[in-house]
Amino acid sequence: MATRGRPIGSTTKPQFKDFITRDEVKKLVKLAKQQAETKPELLKFVLEHVFGKAPQPLTGEGGGPVQVQGVEITVRK
Repeated sequence: MATRGRPIGSTTKPQFKDFITRDEVKKLVKLAKQQAETKPELLKFVLEHVFGKAPQPLTGEGGGPVQVQGVEITVRK
């Protein structure tokens, strides 16, 4: 019986970059740069899928820790 998807217990997801060669990446980036003049979101999409999404910093005011205020927690029995 054929199975679909990743095997149970697999910890790694297949990524787009695992299925293309270095030369194909170069061609794809070149094409994306050309298209980016009229569709900048396309370049962002392609680059994120090939090279991974850039880390997003999570900091509070002035670069300090994030402050959580005004949160009410209700515990139900």
